[in-house]
Amino acid sequence: MEPIEQPTREQLAKRKANLERKQRQRAREKAGSRQAMEDHLERIKADRMNAEGIAHRKKRNQCMFGETSPGIDATTIDEALEVAREMARALPVPDVQEGESLHDFERRVFDAWTNYEGFRGGNNSSDGGGAPYLNRLTGELSPGLGRPYWEDYCGGFDECWRALPGAKKTLDLATLPKLKKIKKTEESKPELKATPAPALPAPIRQQQPDAIHFMYVPPDAQRFLNGSK
Repeated sequence: MEPIEQPTREQLAKRKANLERKQRQRAREKAGSRQAMEDHLERIKADRMNAEGIAHRKKRNQCMFGETSPGIDATTIDEALEVAREMARALPVPDVQEGESLHDFERRVFDAWTNYEGFRGGNNSSDGGGAPYLNRLTGELSPGLGRPYWEDYCGGFDECWRALPGAKKTLDLATLPKLKKIKKTEESKPELKATPAPALPAPIRQQQPDAIHFMYVPPDAQRFLNGSK
């Protein structure tokens, strides 16, 4: 029987290094797989919350700036211009100015939108109610996600806004269509005033007697007047 050859120190060190390398690789793969699973679960959670938020906004017709309807972004120059002008009207912000492009106008409206303070003291009173939702049917604003979300988390206009092809072309003010009229809600309708009842006619004056005369009638005379004997 031949004796078993013992590994040299160099071979043992190499084997140890290979084993440690494989262990580190497996650990990285395990961590990556775990991180990928966590990321996947976070995406599912975010998608579910986003879907719930859109469903909530659809019931109230609440649009963010740049949306044609809750959760649906404008995809054409005409759509983007229309929703930007409607938001400008609601804030209120001056309409498209001479020499502005759609991109310029959207930036100006975006700044006014995120810095809106019409709901100070409400749900997001820390920033006054920045970035409110818009009901395109009634023109009414309601508290939105707030300025910190769009400026700090999303990075502001330059980071989160996607310019459409042709959006940097100067707009022709003469060709701008009129904005659609907004519907009045029950709260905005004028209250009906109560109609006063017609005044009663003045009573007709009748002449009153100057005096009342009392006369004593004897009992016998009373029977005679009644036809009795």
